[in-house]
Amino acid sequence: MKIVNPQLDGNQHNGYGSLSTIESAPSVRFAIVAKILTQVSARCEIEVPGFKSPPRSVELDRTVRRQSSGSVVSVRIKDRPFEAVIGDMIEGVILCNGLPIATAGKLRNLMWSAVMQSERHSELTSKSKRTAVVHHPVINDNVEAA
Repeated sequence: MKIVNPQLDGNQHNGYGSLSTIESAPSVRFAIVAKILTQVSARCEIEVPGFKSPPRSVELDRTVRRQSSGSVVSVRIKDRPFEAVIGDMIEGVILCNGLPIATAGKLRNLMWSAVMQSERHSELTSKSKRTAVVHHPVINDNVEAA
């Protein structure tokens, strides 16, 4: 396994996507974190699992399915701190790859760092006000949006 640790500072975009602030919908944040973890996994030349939510079982917060076509990490988002969701996603990648303890620790730290760096980048660049688009039904062949 190749551990790549890009040197990042708070003013540089790291290429891992960007994690939105707390106001973002949890499902959007889940997708952004999945993209970041996928990119880190690919750079480290390890198996890149698929991510989905929720798991099939209502009793479990995380499941990992291994198939010949690839692994899938399923994580419950609802009614959980988002940091726990991120931790379960990272642990899912570790489990899918069956890494030795020392390598798993390095990868875990690298993934947490990439997610947190992306979050800091998002906070630095989100200086504009959010815009909401509300679509109204078609009236006399005109589509109205506010």
